[in-house]
Amino acid sequence: MADNGRAARPDGRGVEILTLPPGRDLPTETEKRIVDGLVLAMPGLRTRQLFTLRRDMLTKADYVVVGVDRERDRVVALLTSRWAELPSGRGCLHIMIQFVGDAYRNGVVFKESWAAHFARLLADGRPFPEVIALKTYNPVVHRAMSAFSGHPDISMYPDLTGKDDSQAVLAAEVAAALAPGAPFDPVRGVIPGIGRPLDLYRERPLSHVPDTNRYFAEHTEPGDRVLCLLHVPTEAGAHSILTALGVPLPSARC
Repeated sequence: MADNGRAARPDGRGVEILTLPPGRDLPTETEKRIVDGLVLAMPGLRTRQLFTLRRDMLTKADYVVVGVDRERDRVVALLTSRWAELPSGRGCLHIMIQFVGDAYRNGVVFKESWAAHFARLLADGRPFPEVIALKTYNPVVHRAMSAFSGHPDISMYPDLTGKDDSQAVLAAEVAAALAPGAPFDPVRGVIPGIGRPLDLYRERPLSHVPDTNRYFAEHTEPGDRVLCLLHVPTEAGAHSILTALGVPLPSARC
C-alpha cells in the first residue's frame, strides 16, 4: 500500500498511519484491501454492505488516511473526508468515514489519524476548514468530536443540553449540502432515514457519557443520522485543534 505523505510511527500495537492518494486515484486492489481489513477489524458493523452501497465514501474522498497493523498486514482504521461547497462560501470539510477497529480503540490510532489528515490538508495548501461536519448514529462520535470544542471560539452542534441554538441556521445549510433533498430537523440535528444500510450497527455503540447516549436513543432510529458539526471561525480556534493533535501550526490562516 503506497504512502502518499506523512507516516506516523507505529504505536504500541504496531499500527502505522498512512496518508493515501485521493479516493478517485486509489487502485481497485487497494480499495479491496481496505474493505477486507475493516470487515475483520469491526465485526459489529455491516462493513461490507456499507461499502457496497456507499462506495463513494471512499472513492469520492479528497483525503484518505489508513491505519495498518504491520504484524497482521491488515488495514484496521480509516478516515476519509471531502470538501463540500456551501452557499455562504464557508469552507466545509465533510468527514465521510472515521473507523477504528475494535481492538485498536482507546489508543493513539484515532489521534494520529486526525493529525496525519490535517497535516496532509495543510501541506496541500488548503486553509483549515471553518466547518467540520459529519453524520452519525453513534454517540461515541459526537463525544469524540466535542472534545475539540473547548476553545471559546469553537462551537459544537448539536448542543445536547438545548441551551445553544445559535448554529441551527448554519446546520441547515450544511445538511442541505451533505444530504440534498433529505428532511432535516434543526432542533434535534436529525436527518431521518438516510443511513445505508439501515442496520449498519448490529448494536448502537455507547459512549462513557450517559446523557449523550440518552440523546441518541431518544432521537434516532436505525437509519437516522445526527448531523454533528464544529464551527471554527477563527485562526485561534483552528490552532487550538491543531495543537491538541500535535500538528505544526501554519504561519497564517488563508
